[in-house]
Amino acid sequence: MKSDIFEFIVGLGVIIIAGWFILSVVSKSEKLRNVGETTNYIASFNDVSGISVGSDIKLAGVTVGKVLELKLDEINYTAEMILGINRKIKIPSDSEIIITSEGLLGGNYVSISPGGSDAFLKENEKFSFTQSSLSLNNLIQKFFGK
Repeated sequence: MKSDIFEFIVGLGVIIIAGWFILSVVSKSEKLRNVGETTNYIASFNDVSGISVGSDIKLAGVTVGKVLELKLDEINYTAEMILGINRKIKIPSDSEIIITSEGLLGGNYVSISPGGSDAFLKENEKFSFTQSSLSLNNLIQKFFGK
């Protein structure tokens, strides 16, 4: 009888811990996804290495959006990126969008360098100026001439 009560208490503890874990994962993922109402923009890159759906979009170091979709443009052979940026943020039409890294060993993210134009990008409009990710491996190969 004592072993039945002990097994019940241990089982109940496992269920409570599993429920807490699932609840915390779901709540964290909602916080990661939530950047408010978004406006979608498009950008084309030659290389989007290190970027995936859900990667951060930052402006002045502050996260203002997420990467919503990545696909290949089969005509130009470039990577098309759909960006979801907070609707309250107005992006000047001459802004540059850059794939950059958080450091030597850090992950990549998308950075917006705002331009000085008085005109702003409209929804589903394409960024004119883009800079693809920099490959450390390619730089080393160019430096050593191999």
